[in-house]
Amino acid sequence: MNMAILNFLSDIRNAAIANAVIVIFHIYIAFAVEGVGFLVIVLPIGALVAGAYFVKGKIGAALLALPTLAYLFVVPDLFNALSTGESGGDDHIGWGVYILAPFWLFTILLNIVTIVAEARGTSKYAKK
Repeated sequence: MNMAILNFLSDIRNAAIANAVIVIFHIYIAFAVEGVGFLVIVLPIGALVAGAYFVKGKIGAALLALPTLAYLFVVPDLFNALSTGESGGDDHIGWGVYILAPFWLFTILLNIVTIVAEARGTSKYAKK
């Protein structure tokens, strides 16, 4: 069972899917709330995730590390939103933060485990 969990967490396909959910949600937020200028941030992150998925290996790990580092800068705001109920400038999200924050934190964990597996060459996509 532990190996199944580790295999799930280290699969770059699962990381790409989780990141795609975040990117798609933020594309919706860009059009619905923030404005199209917000896509300047969102689309490059989506491109990095797509690049990581298609390239894989050490280069894929490096590409996936960039959005993960950006996500880590958001963690303090996530904890603030969970503890106080205030989500920074996005007060309209309201109760949605209780769904988004755990998913975002799970995606960060998924990315980190995937990055390690890809960089070490221990993923199932590593060239033997």
